[in-house]
Amino acid sequence: MGKGLASDTPLPDMGQPIPANDNYRHFGGGQTQTTIDLAPGEHTLQLLLGDYAHLPHEQPIYSEVITVKVK
Repeated sequence: MGKGLASDTPLPDMGQPIPANDNYRHFGGGQTQTTIDLAPGEHTLQLLLGDYAHLPHEQPIYSEVITVKVK
């Protein structure tokens, strides 16, 4: 199962593979933690689970949006 992190953007189209770019980070190697660099200011983060092909599950599984402030 893959995981993705959406940063400062809404969740992607649930019928398409999760994009891989600066706003969508993929974690397919079993990572349990990561470090991301964010510019100062307010940012939103949300996790989305996907399958081996980076497709969200039929019943999407995602976290609540959290907001962080970087100084």
